[in-house]
Amino acid sequence: MIGAVDRTVAGQLEALETAIARRADLPDQARADLAGRVAALRASVERQGEAAGEARHQLGHDLRAQLNAIAGWVHILRMERATPATIGRATEVFDRSVRTLIGLIEAYTTRDR
Repeated sequence: MIGAVDRTVAGQLEALETAIARRADLPDQARADLAGRVAALRASVERQGEAAGEARHQLGHDLRAQLNAIAGWVHILRMERATPATIGRATEVFDRSVRTLIGLIEAYTTRDR
């Protein structure tokens, strides 16, 4: 999935490449150098987009894992007569999952990331 920012950047890079190619007043070497810089910038933007996509995929995986743990214990508590030991184990899982979810939220919403 390409975001609006990615499409905008891709469009701007394409326009820049076209403008460079049209500059007949520039020596061939200068045009080639500029085109190479734009190509390197395009590759960098693409790598950053791929890394962001992988990070979103990992976040989704991590969130599902924690929510599945909580949902599983909710199911167990509803299905059987809850003993103090079962309630204790469920409480530990809930606590651990909530702390993990808070950590994930912090990790993915911190501006320094």
